[in-house]
Amino acid sequence: MTHEHTPLYITTPLYYVNDELHIGHATTTIYADALARFWRACGRPVLFLTGSDEHGQKIFKAAQEKGTDPKSFADNIVSKFYELWEKLDITYDVFIRTTDSFHERSVQELFSRAQRLGFVYKGVFKSLYCVGCETYKTEKDLVNGRCPDHPNLKLEQLEEDNWFFKLSAFTEKLTQLLNDGSDRVLPPSRANEILGKLREGLSDVSISRTKFDWGVRMPGDEAHVIWVWFDALINYISALGWPDAPGLPTRDLEGRSRHDAPTPAGFAPFPHWWPHSVHLVGKEILWHHSVVWWSMLMGAGLEPPRRVFAHAWWTVEGQKMSKTIGNVIRPLDYVEKYGRDALRYYVLKAGPNKEDADWRQADFIARYNSDLANGLGNLVNRALNMLHKYFEGRVPAETSFADASLEGARQGLITLAQGLEKKLLERMSAFDMGDALEAIWELVRKANQFVDESKPFKLAKDPARAKDLAAAMYAVCEICRLLGAAVEPFLPDTGARIREQLALKERSLLEGVGLTAMISKLESQPRQSKQAAPQALLHESLRWGQLRGGHVIGTPAPLFARIETAAEDKK
Repeated sequence: MTHEHTPLYITTPLYYVNDELHIGHATTTIYADALARFWRACGRPVLFLTGSDEHGQKIFKAAQEKGTDPKSFADNIVSKFYELWEKLDITYDVFIRTTDSFHERSVQELFSRAQRLGFVYKGVFKSLYCVGCETYKTEKDLVNGRCPDHPNLKLEQLEEDNWFFKLSAFTEKLTQLLNDGSDRVLPPSRANEILGKLREGLSDVSISRTKFDWGVRMPGDEAHVIWVWFDALINYISALGWPDAPGLPTRDLEGRSRHDAPTPAGFAPFPHWWPHSVHLVGKEILWHHSVVWWSMLMGAGLEPPRRVFAHAWWTVEGQKMSKTIGNVIRPLDYVEKYGRDALRYYVLKAGPNKEDADWRQADFIARYNSDLANGLGNLVNRALNMLHKYFEGRVPAETSFADASLEGARQGLITLAQGLEKKLLERMSAFDMGDALEAIWELVRKANQFVDESKPFKLAKDPARAKDLAAAMYAVCEICRLLGAAVEPFLPDTGARIREQLALKERSLLEGVGLTAMISKLESQPRQSKQAAPQALLHESLRWGQLRGGHVIGTPAPLFARIETAAEDKK
């Protein structure tokens, strides 16, 4: 993904409605949200999709155990999905449910097209099936005769008439796609894993079931329902109205639409956003999102997505996260206790971006205190308080130091600030969210060092050094403004609070770049010019010198209260 202005379609997996969401689900979604906010702020048209996967045997059985029907069971869990994304301030544009009628029509159409092209056939299926994974298993997949991910679940022995998809027909084409140099699967180590499995050869896969009826009916064979994975993967194009719907789906949540207005009349989403797509997934479902999904698309005559990014897993205090152990991390617990930006920061900075990461409470608190409270929070708070103390809250005009050493420090700070945009573009293009934050915090540390070196409190005591005091205070206040813009895609509440304390009237990075505004920009341009850059608010905000002399700031307030570890240990 390069810094371009073609539309970008960002998706999370559809999360299964068998239980409430944990930190693993939140991690994928926070990654997607940070990407969506960042590229919107760069002026790129972005569509951000998430949703719920509601069919399959696991949901059918769970509903039976609860004494309810599958749809009511799913409705209850989905309401908790909405609550979590609201409290994490996830800016998705479309929330799709596999029980949506438009999605079911798309599933049936893709099946029919694959059938017409000769990639679907009927036969007798014998296999082991893991209800926990909702997927088929071979003996080589098992450990001591059990699924390694669900060792407490007994595998089902299936034998029934099924419909099959000719996955084996796509081995060569899949290998070519993974070797074409376009980084379709990231990180590269994951692509190598897939290539290794492809060298072993592919078997055709069963895509229907007859022993329960909670799913999408097979067109032309109503006794069968379509395999839950075949069904769910199609959401990425059904949400775009494929094959012929004229607009995006809308869904009111508590009376509030996810779109700022209905999709403009006549706008066809699919050709605009597909295949300019990036699927964010956990590494455990990469096979389905690459080998299976790409083959399904090619089998229906469609182009595969441009990119799949598969992040790694969390462990918790050195152990696998498990309900049995009782160490599952609930995101809302952290939001309620520390605030959502604290959770977002830890996930983005310390999370399992490319390698597994260990969630440690002590590390969470240490990073919160050092990076958020003592780092960014301390910088903004002392800068703005000093401005009130020495200049009555009025920003001085930018000037240079008379002191050569301090002027060198100021120029070094400006140079580092001017290089931030390039670093962010490079690192976000590579999905390195943690490294992007490191680039921002490099500037935070440099700015705090600059305050320590320039000593505004000492300069203020010497009237002869008024010019140096003004130089120091302008530089540090301008850095606070710039940092507020830089962190906004990652820590939206923090960015908004910095802007508020600086009393900046300019709009948020996301104001005016919502879905409908972006669609309007796409539709208002001639087709040949649709890669032209809209206004890039982040680019403007990261230019040095935007804060004007004479501007009066607001009232400073701490951004992050330190967590006292002694008090924390007693809880």
